[in-house]
Amino acid sequence: MVRIEGANDVQRVHGGRAAHMADDSGGSLEEWGLLESDDNLHVPTSDDSWWTETVWFSWMVPERKILGYFYPAFRANLGVMFGNVLVTDASADLPWEIPFFEEFWHLKLPPDLDLRAATMENGMSLKCLEPGKVFEFAFRQRSLEIDLRYEALMKPLVTRGEPPFNHGCHIDQPGRVTGTMTLRGEVIPVDCLSMRDRSWGIRRDGRQPKVGYAYATVSEHSAFLSISVTDRSNQDLITTGFLMRDGKWSRLTSGTREVERDASGRPARIIICGTDEVGRTVEAIGTVASRQVFKCYPSMFCWNSLVEWDLDGRACWGEDQDIWHPEKWREYALDRRAQATNAL
Repeated sequence: MVRIEGANDVQRVHGGRAAHMADDSGGSLEEWGLLESDDNLHVPTSDDSWWTETVWFSWMVPERKILGYFYPAFRANLGVMFGNVLVTDASADLPWEIPFFEEFWHLKLPPDLDLRAATMENGMSLKCLEPGKVFEFAFRQRSLEIDLRYEALMKPLVTRGEPPFNHGCHIDQPGRVTGTMTLRGEVIPVDCLSMRDRSWGIRRDGRQPKVGYAYATVSEHSAFLSISVTDRSNQDLITTGFLMRDGKWSRLTSGTREVERDASGRPARIIICGTDEVGRTVEAIGTVASRQVFKCYPSMFCWNSLVEWDLDGRACWGEDQDIWHPEKWREYALDRRAQATNAL
């Protein structure tokens, strides 16, 4: 399935960046291009009201097809925060039908909030135990409690001012998540390999391109992340991401994401074919186990799916995020219904 071209230990300049191929399962923040202060809220670099900062942790219980999200977001120039916590499985995919969904809007942003040790009025809390590497996140409500710990497995992908993150910084980092989730009184152990991200910059509504975000993690030595944008010919082209193989981390520079959809247009099977900046190729094939509709911004509609992947011939878990502008999804859904009607 996978063909590797070239030597394993290579350093090559590609597009103005050095592709370092040493063992990248560890490293310092400085080596990663980050600061300790990046775990806290950033001072906005403009007075634009759309300056937005986000924190995202996901977790999974694959044997029960459970996927969970912890997602607070902050708009410092407006003095507000928002976000959501959710738990989905194969029983439903709409926010008002999945096992848990709670969304928070227009909460006052405390002036002294420090994300390295934060307790928020909506029941969310976050603590940084080791900068850029180890975090605890929790949530308390009547029907859901989570107490989870994230430990980074490898260096993050740091994207600054590149598609689709043109107006800020985005950090994507696989990690191990452990702890417990108590859903309607049932204590469910969590021990999985999942993803976190962080972003800060100007994020305006109304300009959402069609984006694909797919990842899978086998171990600290084997993982991939693919971020793609749909072009005018309706092809999903990889713009960035990474491949970790045998402990060697390198950015993805090209490739495609192909989505096979069910009768309702929902993602059912995903095929990622990519090439990294030192010439290694990867093909990953994923089958959707469960999914949910995620709509955290007015201009974003997303099918977020728990996916079982075949990566380098090994079964593992991850996600696929199928992101649309709502108007584009509406047009697509109307066209599918028209085609189905004409076929009768």
